[in-house]
Amino acid sequence: MGVSRASSGSGAFCAALLAIVSLFPAPATAGGSDPQIVLDEIYGQVAEMCGGDGQGAAYDIEAIAKSYFTPALAKKISSGLASGDLDYDVLVDGNDCKVTDLDLTIVGGGSTMAIARASFKNLGEDRVVDLQMVKSGSDWQVADIVYRHRAFSLKSAF
Repeated sequence: MGVSRASSGSGAFCAALLAIVSLFPAPATAGGSDPQIVLDEIYGQVAEMCGGDGQGAAYDIEAIAKSYFTPALAKKISSGLASGDLDYDVLVDGNDCKVTDLDLTIVGGGSTMAIARASFKNLGEDRVVDLQMVKSGSDWQVADIVYRHRAFSLKSAF
């Protein structure tokens, strides 16, 4: 009889613990399941902020980096912002933004790497930004940001 009371109490405890744990979602892993999804999610935030009149809600580049970039590239973003070496938005190549004509496509890759391209105008100037991605486990992560409209690689910068 004491065993059944312990089992009953143990079950209630487990149910309560499960209820508490379900209140706190597991942390998301960095990256996404497909290069196009990663590209769309990153530049969806850019379009929300910089589309229309260019006065949308600001996005957090460090949060984007933590969610979608390799740890090494996310660290480069954080250290570049902290030191002042990165004093502009690398996703639009500018301090200000008004993005139009946004085109997002995968232009190359294979089973373990991909090149995702964002082509657009920022304040009327042509921009072509390649997000070079690598597959890490089942997730795709941005390993470098390379401009096609001028010489720049974030991985090689500062």
